[in-house]
Parts: sequence; structure tokens; C-alpha cells
Amino acid sequence: MMKKLAILGATGSIGTTALNIVSAHSDKFKVSIIANKTDLKGLKNLIAKYNPDIAICVNQNFLYKDGKTLSCSQDILADSELYNNCDIVINGIDGIAGLAPTLAVLNSNAILATANKESFVCAGEIITKAREQNNKVIYPLDSEHNTVWQLINGNQKDIKSIILTASGGAFRGWPYEKLKNVTASDALKHPTWVMGKKVTIDCATLVNKGMEVKEARYLFDCKNIKVVQHSESIIHAMVELKDNSILAGLSNPDMTLPIQYALSYPDRMPSSVKPLNFAKLKSLNFDEIDTKRFPCFKIACDIVDKGDGIGTVFNSANETLVKAFLQDKIGFYDIPALISMALDKFSDAKANSIEEIYCIDRMVSEYTFSNINSRRIL
Repeated sequence: MMKKLAILGATGSIGTTALNIVSAHSDKFKVSIIANKTDLKGLKNLIAKYNPDIAICVNQNFLYKDGKTLSCSQDILADSELYNNCDIVINGIDGIAGLAPTLAVLNSNAILATANKESFVCAGEIITKAREQNNKVIYPLDSEHNTVWQLINGNQKDIKSIILTASGGAFRGWPYEKLKNVTASDALKHPTWVMGKKVTIDCATLVNKGMEVKEARYLFDCKNIKVVQHSESIIHAMVELKDNSILAGLSNPDMTLPIQYALSYPDRMPSSVKPLNFAKLKSLNFDEIDTKRFPCFKIACDIVDKGDGIGTVFNSANETLVKAFLQDKIGFYDIPALISMALDKFSDAKANSIEEIYCIDRMVSEYTFSNINSRRIL
């Protein structure tokens, strides 16, 4: 049966990989909806190639539907009816912008396949309620969570812990003194993965891995989440069982595999990913996360069970700071310092609705931006 797909963030790294899979398996997938934030030229190129039913460029108020060019509202992706004719919606949107579409898909007829971990950081409790109320299963797209999903295979009763692996980002092995002076250009040189700028910076600070701990907490209803540094990125995740045996998922680092598995589930399809050659691989290396060099990781882990309000404070501060770091307005260690300031300032933040989450997000963003402007770069 041909599956109808919606791809949000269609011109980003997740969307591009998903569309490459569609091209390789055009007998199995039909692109019904494509959407992005700002790249209208790129979106129009995709319209010509994939002939979707609907195409949306949110910031340009551009809507392509039934062969006509129309205008649209900024909140069009938050409308659950948009997705009712789709089988799977891929959420490849960065940041809190992916939250409203996440909830919209959960309230639609479609299955949510998501790489938007910020939704879980800001609204894990709200997402869990929506998932349970609508009796939905969420397909994770990040390689770590997708691997856990495959390893668990619906059987969670024997799980003792979940172990996520971290590549260590662009600065693994860099000494503390050297990290004080790194730039965004340095941070964007990830040795293993090709990703968007925001997530690449988050990998360099290890914010990304801390957020993945919270995402795993909600995806798999497991409180015992561990992280180990594994620079080769061959083992993506492990599941420790109650008898202390461990299951591991291995592959060459390529986002094609997790995205393709989510699209083809419960079946598997051939892929273009290079198979592992253990004779050439020789060895795999592991280490603890150094929280002195990467304090953002500990900060993120410390707020995992503190609710959606505090999660939103953390995420909003980080998003604001990543933008500033990319513009060379702050230093590497300004990021954890200013995140901590925001968490102290808004330590009583609570959110029971998406409206409250957006209100906290605005306040924290404004507060953090004011601190950026008044802070001397470390």
C-alpha cells in the first residue's frame, strides 16, 4: 500500500533525507504535504520534483494547493485537519516551533514520526496526555531513540535502563582552556554527522544529548536513562535488561536508517547505507561525559523531571543563546552560564497548556536576550 507522507522541515537535513528515501522507493511513498519555514525557492524546487498536494512556506505566507498559489496563516501547521489525509507526518522542524505541529498531528488521523526533541523538553507531559487520549504511537526519528524503539520492540517489562550514546560533538577531546575561546565556526565542524546549524551547536555543547534524555523519558516511560560517550557513533543506543544483559543497535552513522525504518514500519526495506565491516572497524571506544567541560549536559539532565514549565525555560534560553553564539555575540561558556541564570530567575515556572508554554518561552527569551546584551563575553 502506498503511504501518504507529510514532511515538515522539508528543506532541512531530516526532510532532505526523507525525500531521498521517497525517491529511492517511489512505489511505496507519496509526498502529500511538504512544508518549511523560510526557503521558498527550495520549496518550489521540491514542488516541481515531488508534485505534492499541498506545499507551505510559513514565513512567506505561501500555500500551494490544488495547483494554485494562495496565502496562509502563520499557524497553519498547528491545524490537525491539515494532516487527516496523511498516513505519516515527519516533524523535522527545529526548536519550539515544532511543538504546535507535534500536538496537531497527535490530534489528527496521522502517525507522528518526529525528530523534534524540543517538543518533549517543553511539553513532555502535555504530549503524553495527547498520545494517551488519542491512543497514538510516536515513531522516533533520532538515531538513538529509533534504535531503542527497535530494541524494545513493544516489550518494556524487562527493561532495567536505557543507554544513549553521545558522539561528543565537534569538541570531544578538547581541553577546558581551549574551549573558552572556540567559535561557532569551530562548533559547526561535527566529525560524524551532517545536521542543521542549531542541532550541531547543541551537539557541541551536549545540550542535545541532555534533551535526548528527557525525550527518552517520555517516549519509553523509563526513568533510568544513562549516557555514554562513544565517538565512533557505531552503537546508537543500548537497552539493559533486568538480568543485566544488554542489547545494542549498531550501524554506520547515517540518518537514512532510522528515518526509513519509521516510514516502512513494521517492514524493512533495502537501503543505501554502507554495511559495517567489523574487521576494519577494529575497536569501539567509550567514556564518561565530562560535565566540567560540558556543563550544559548536567544542567539538561537536572531538569528532566521538573515539569514542562522548567523544561520550557531551559529550551527557550538555549534557543536564544544558540542564535547569539552563531552570530559570535557570546562565548561557548556563556551558554551554560546564561541558561543557569534563566533557570534561577524562573525557578517556579509551571505550564499546563501550550498557551502557558508559549508565554514562558516569550518571557525567558526576552530575559535571556537582555542578559546577552549586557554581558561581557567570557
